[in-house]
Amino acid sequence: MNFKFDKDTVLIVLVGCLLMGGWLLYMPKYQAKRAEEYQKMLEATQQSAPAQQTNADSGATATQPAITDANAGQPASETVAETVHALKETKTVTLENKLFSVTIDGLTGSLSSARLLDPRYKLKDSGEAIELFREGAYRTFELKNNPGLVPVSLDVNEKGPLSAEVVRTFANGLKLTQTFTLPEDNYMVVCEYAWTNPSSASITVDGLGVRLAGLPQVKDLTGDKVYSERLNVDFCKVGSGMPDSADPQVKSQEKFDKKTVCDAPVAWIGSSNKYFASLLFADDAKPFASTFGERVWKFPAGSNNEKDLYAVPSMTGDFGAVTFAPGADTVKFSLKTYCGPKEMARIRALGSSVMGVMHISYYSWFEFIARPMVMLLNWLKALCGSYGIAIILLTLIVRILFWPVTQKANSSMRRMQKLQPKIKELQEKYKETPMDTPDDTARKKAELNQKMMELYRVEKVNPVGGCLPILLQIPVFIALYSALDSAVELRNVPFLWCTDLSRPDLVGPTLPFALPFIGQVGFHPLVIAMTALMIVQQKMTPTAGDSAQQKMMMLMPIIMLFMFYNLPSGLTLYWTVSQIFSILQMKYGQIAAKRDEARQTSKPQKA
Repeated sequence: MNFKFDKDTVLIVLVGCLLMGGWLLYMPKYQAKRAEEYQKMLEATQQSAPAQQTNADSGATATQPAITDANAGQPASETVAETVHALKETKTVTLENKLFSVTIDGLTGSLSSARLLDPRYKLKDSGEAIELFREGAYRTFELKNNPGLVPVSLDVNEKGPLSAEVVRTFANGLKLTQTFTLPEDNYMVVCEYAWTNPSSASITVDGLGVRLAGLPQVKDLTGDKVYSERLNVDFCKVGSGMPDSADPQVKSQEKFDKKTVCDAPVAWIGSSNKYFASLLFADDAKPFASTFGERVWKFPAGSNNEKDLYAVPSMTGDFGAVTFAPGADTVKFSLKTYCGPKEMARIRALGSSVMGVMHISYYSWFEFIARPMVMLLNWLKALCGSYGIAIILLTLIVRILFWPVTQKANSSMRRMQKLQPKIKELQEKYKETPMDTPDDTARKKAELNQKMMELYRVEKVNPVGGCLPILLQIPVFIALYSALDSAVELRNVPFLWCTDLSRPDLVGPTLPFALPFIGQVGFHPLVIAMTALMIVQQKMTPTAGDSAQQKMMMLMPIIMLFMFYNLPSGLTLYWTVSQIFSILQMKYGQIAAKRDEARQTSKPQKA
């Protein structure tokens, strides 16, 4: 196809320039507005920071204990304040299994750190372990702020490499023993709570709650250059098969609260980013009575620009008011947390309702297709031993399944292309003239439509036959794209010259400058091959539109090059294999069409 720089092309370029200019004018105003909104959020967060810091350091202040004596019916805060002193120094213990190590902070009875030891989940630049709860606003197993739960004595005992015990006595007289246990081969921590009230009076804790540590965005946590990011908070009501989800980046605090506050019994709560999840499971016999969401706004590492401000979400499970009877009776319940990668097999093992935290597809309605894609990818990897080969096989399987639909679409487009001379003849015959009256114009349009329908019926051509099959494929290909983009299993996995399937396939050094839309410039063979194959495919694709539309389609590969230049190599491998398959399928369709035409022309001669 000849590509001439005529008036149609000039018009297309001008429209593109106008759109780009409008975008450049609009974006600064939009970003300024968002920066102003985020600044207000930041100021609100800074104002509440001293209170949060006090809680993180000491749990609370010892001058405000709240003790409810069931016999006396009145608080004894003044007496306690005179006799107890809140602890300020903590004791820590570290437990470690094959996959991760956790540090337990005795003063808060919580996880202050979780470090992933699997080589796939190390920092790419330094090779150090990823620390999930680095600079976290809240900690998993930490008790919600309560004036009476101020630790006045502390004892931490390591019971082995996989178990430890934390014993605290609080200002209100309650004693809590927490036993932490790690399995040998899982990202799970079990915490058993044993509460005793050695006093002679009942003690009520209003709003006994346990916090869950939230996770920051992946690029801030690990330094990964992810193509897309998504943070979520989730909770699952008892008896529900699907969790409720909320976007913590919503600007309105009212909307965030509406999405995260739940007054029904809840089985588990969670916080997740693109690759990792932090989940807290309640005891089956004692679910959370209610939950509420929390968030802290923070800057990414190395940035102080308000437009980069984002929310680190967290959740708290609340048991409501709990009364502890006097004497030796012990109130027990057990909680467990999962803090690790969102590997499909591990998340599935936690229960069907937990699969909701995967959030593979940015558009949730594609989730039911994307999850089987990841499961099939992992099965293929187990079969062939390579995620790179698994991606190729997965792409081929999907394309083969859609072979009949694609063939039908290509055949329909070829038949429509053959009808173009007759269609243009009809359009010329019923062409409007300056002398036509409105009635003449309406009559010609009606006649043209009628003749076109007759032509399609005689030639047995469906004018939308080439579009509908393609539309049917779009959800599946979007789901496949999302699956490869979100699969944490591809992180730090090499294939051929690609050092990491979750990063661009950079070969050689990058240039010392960045370009708009592209960013850092380097040589990415898969992206360049994908663009070249798209151009070949465009030239082979039967076209039935006008010349301006055809030229716009020829510009699409160049636009895609700029948009996807820094795409993760796992995705570009999928696109490249898919383009090769499409070209081969089109070539086969052309050969088959010529063979059918030869058979049809030879039949009259034989007769």
